[in-house]
Amino acid sequence: MSDDSQEKGSETEQESTEETEAEKAQVLTNIQSVGPKNAEKLVAAGYDSIDKIASADSEELAAAVPGVSIGKAEDFIAAAVALKEAVDAGEIDLTRKGKKSKRKKAPEPDPDVHELPPAAEIARAEIRSSLKTGLESDKASMGIPIGPKWLTKFEKARIIGARALQISMGAPVIIDMRTAPSELFSLAEAELRARVLPMTVRRTLPTGEHFDIPLSRLLENTRLD
Repeated sequence: MSDDSQEKGSETEQESTEETEAEKAQVLTNIQSVGPKNAEKLVAAGYDSIDKIASADSEELAAAVPGVSIGKAEDFIAAAVALKEAVDAGEIDLTRKGKKSKRKKAPEPDPDVHELPPAAEIARAEIRSSLKTGLESDKASMGIPIGPKWLTKFEKARIIGARALQISMGAPVIIDMRTAPSELFSLAEAELRARVLPMTVRRTLPTGEHFDIPLSRLLENTRLD
């Protein structure tokens, strides 16, 4: 026999041996908690069948298989015993070259189909003719074209300052002086709280356009507590 024939024969024997070890490892993966890597280690250590693992000593198995503790070896042995009993009782069939039986997936239901009308029949969205919101419409009906419908804290401070200046220049006090505070700014604030000041608030837009709004109208929506 030529050297080429001998080399081919040895390669065939090696491939046959590797396939046999792979098949044995595949059978061992039927043991619960034994994965493919541990199955290869068990076969390499000589524990190449379920019977050998079921009858093995946990300490010897742990010492022979790298990375397997005694506790894990006990789990392998107990699972192998249970699997062997199930095979002997005919509950499990491992004759299919050691492959685990796969459960068929239930067919998924077809998705719901909704028929849409032709594009020509779809009503066009109503075109918005105005950008004015409901709040803006309400303010317009109150006579407040710009700004909030209440008196801002800055407008309040400006009104109190302007009224205190008027009083200091001799303007008559509108509220009862017998119950009014004596301090100038407190007196002006008391008149504002009494809602008796005949004043207007001017609000100006960045464009320079301005609107004069009666103070009494803003005070209707303002809390002065």
